[in-house]
Amino acid sequence: MRDLYRILGIGRGAAREEIHRAYRRKAKFSHPDSGGSVGAFGELATAYAVLSNPRCRERYDCSGEVEPPRPDNFDASAVEVIAHKLGLIIHAERDLTDLDVGALIDETIREDMAQRRAAVASQRRAIDRVGRLRSRIKRKVNGRDNVLVRVLDWHESSTRIQIDKNEAAIASMERALEILRDYSFAEDRPPAAIHDVSVALHDALHSLDQLAAVLKTGPAWCDVDIARPSASG
Repeated sequence: MRDLYRILGIGRGAAREEIHRAYRRKAKFSHPDSGGSVGAFGELATAYAVLSNPRCRERYDCSGEVEPPRPDNFDASAVEVIAHKLGLIIHAERDLTDLDVGALIDETIREDMAQRRAAVASQRRAIDRVGRLRSRIKRKVNGRDNVLVRVLDWHESSTRIQIDKNEAAIASMERALEILRDYSFAEDRPPAAIHDVSVALHDALHSLDQLAAVLKTGPAWCDVDIARPSASG
């Protein structure tokens, strides 16, 4: 396996957004459907799967080990996000005729991502506070076991687990947005009937005739022999 950063064409200090942009840019050309090779796209997918996951990226940076990517599971979780948001819309008992369903799903996913990013920021601040508290704990009597330190360790560990879950959820939502870009909810409205158009045209001309009669600025539109269509056509 080649250097994952070089595969994506990014530096080792690249932020998550830069990793995401680099993957999208290269995926357009390396995907087999676009003339790329299966092997090259597999390497690209592996690089993205590892470097976009904070835990996997840290492990790779420290040891060079690459955890086996799970693109199918990754896409499955992204589809699950879409299914959940779409289900909320379906069961809301609203008229979907005039709703931009795709934009609505996109908006709800982005709101969820924003909330989770805010939660991650708060959780990281909590871990910092744990570290400061840990350094302040002093036992009044001698002993090997420091119960309060163990309690703080537990808080830090559980908070890191929550961070991993939130970041994994964010990654799935980012993938869900990518999937949604390939779809649209086209309006399914029948075209206006020819008879309806003819009636509307006659009514418009009749209104113009009335206006001309009032203003006395021109010939009557009714001089044009257009009979109003009957209800039967």
